[in-house]
Amino acid sequence: MKTMELDTRSLWQKRFERYLKESIGYWQYAARSSFLGFVLFLVILSSYYYAKILQELPTDYPFIWIVLLILVPALSSSPIRTLLRSADRMFLLRTEHRMSTYFRSAFLYSFVVQAFWTFIAWVALWPLYHHCVGRAEQPVFLMLGFIMLVKLANLLASWQETRLADHRARLTSIIFRWLATLTVVYFQYIYNLLWACGLALALIFLWLAAAHFVSRHVIGWDYLIAKEKHQQARLYSFFNWFVDVPHLPTRITRRRWISGVTRWIPFQQDATYMYLYTKTLLRTELFAILLRVTFVGTLAIVVSSSDVVRAVILCVVLLISIVQLTTLERAHRYTFWLETYPLNRSTKAGSLAFLIWCVLLIQTCVLTIPLLIRSSLTYVLVPLLAVTLISFICGVVLRRRFQAAILRET
Repeated sequence: MKTMELDTRSLWQKRFERYLKESIGYWQYAARSSFLGFVLFLVILSSYYYAKILQELPTDYPFIWIVLLILVPALSSSPIRTLLRSADRMFLLRTEHRMSTYFRSAFLYSFVVQAFWTFIAWVALWPLYHHCVGRAEQPVFLMLGFIMLVKLANLLASWQETRLADHRARLTSIIFRWLATLTVVYFQYIYNLLWACGLALALIFLWLAAAHFVSRHVIGWDYLIAKEKHQQARLYSFFNWFVDVPHLPTRITRRRWISGVTRWIPFQQDATYMYLYTKTLLRTELFAILLRVTFVGTLAIVVSSSDVVRAVILCVVLLISIVQLTTLERAHRYTFWLETYPLNRSTKAGSLAFLIWCVLLIQTCVLTIPLLIRSSLTYVLVPLLAVTLISFICGVVLRRRFQAAILRET
């Protein structure tokens, strides 16, 4: 048994070292593309405007909504990176009762990474909390310690959810965790730590009592492997911004509610690439990412108290979307079937650039609504300038970039 425990520990170490080596390699490409410098610039710019806003913000500002918006997702979203593979369902099934060392290491790694990002979110929110509460603020280290305990409880519950046999029970548990975390964080910031601790203990006992009657697997292999593939695919999608990732898996979602958009595309040979990449955009994870970015940008514009900050948020959201949409060009780089049809490859660059322009134009219209509601009429120039900028980027910069990529492929 000790030998098997040593083998599982060695298995995790080997997989983790391979995963770390691969990630560092891709991060080097990200660093060469000036992405880290751009992130640093955004952090400095955001910190400057954050401090400036706090100076003008009234102390009775309802800060709790911003706290819940940022802190609850950081605490409740608790995926566990197991680095499992599809073949493990067959080869490691015999040893599932002896895999505790492996999964303990996976749990510890997930907790360290997620606790770091939770700490960053908490640090970002502390100046706002200190400004609005003043002398009534609670001990800083006790608040931080309680936040980390809530994160640990979410990760433990998330691990137990992977063992649930019924997907409806798993979904119910996830919804309960999010609502419980929201309630506990609200009590911590509005009332005090004592109330929040008592409520957290009551909710934990309620969850344990309910989970006692639900059937569970020893290890939920299928669910863990599917989640690991999904998390790895998201990581590859991010690295695909900077370098071509050949083994990038594609996740297809039908999305009937919006798939009818392609009916407006004319049935002509020149519109083939337009139809293909529109379907690709609507059915892949890229569309979900754009929806989330637009939603977060809209909320940020609504809650911001400065007209200048709202304008900056609109431009930053469009810039992030442009970076995301440029990865669409690599979607069918290795699709063999496109080579078997007599397609006019010269229309590919123009179709891609026009599709990206249409998406950015719709996003600009959506973001303009909250901007003009909260800001003065003079800020109508911001979306007009944004449309001019994205027209130049799509019509000139991206079009030439896509044409150069097509020439390299041929």
